[in-house]
Amino acid sequence: MKKAVSLIKYIVLFIAILVTVGNFLFKIPTTGFLQIFLIVFLALYIFLSISEFSNTLEKSQLPYDRFFYLPFSVIAIKAIKLGGAVIIGVVLFLSESILIYLGILLLIILIADLLVFTLRLTKKVYYVSLFANYILFALENETKIFASEIELIEYRYEIFYLKTNRNKVYPIEMSRLNKHERAVFTEKLVLWVVCNKLTFTPEAKEKLADIISETL
Repeated sequence: MKKAVSLIKYIVLFIAILVTVGNFLFKIPTTGFLQIFLIVFLALYIFLSISEFSNTLEKSQLPYDRFFYLPFSVIAIKAIKLGGAVIIGVVLFLSESILIYLGILLLIILIADLLVFTLRLTKKVYYVSLFANYILFALENETKIFASEIELIEYRYEIFYLKTNRNKVYPIEMSRLNKHERAVFTEKLVLWVVCNKLTFTPEAKEKLADIISETL
């Protein structure tokens, strides 16, 4: 269902871009039609964005442990994207030419993105979950890290580093978890590592010795 909604949303966006560019290049459709079209697009795009979020929310409410997790990297990327969109949108909007409609189109997308981002924060849809044989990161996109992929786990400065056999490293910053959930998450992560017979570095073993001993 989520994929279907996402596909429809991007098709609608593609049509909106074609209509706006068509008006800019060929004066087809007319400016009056384009203004009405953008109003309809605003309502439809926001509706589809919220529907897409609702599907994500339903999945996040399934009965498994979730720990709210919003790393700085997600915030930074979101800020850069939104900041760039605002600058470009304002420049187009103030151009005093037909380009103003491209600016309006961009600002509509920006409004929808901000609305969904606010809803995701409010409902705590950014999270990390531990399953039997994989870790799920539900951030802007979902990423599964299977235990079979992890070669080594480091722990430094309250950050876990999951090193995989694909030469990728996935950090888990404890400071980005809710304060009251950090101890519980650490215990569950250590238990998950032990159950999946994974390897900590000597430094990590030393720092997590008390928790590791409790799981054995």
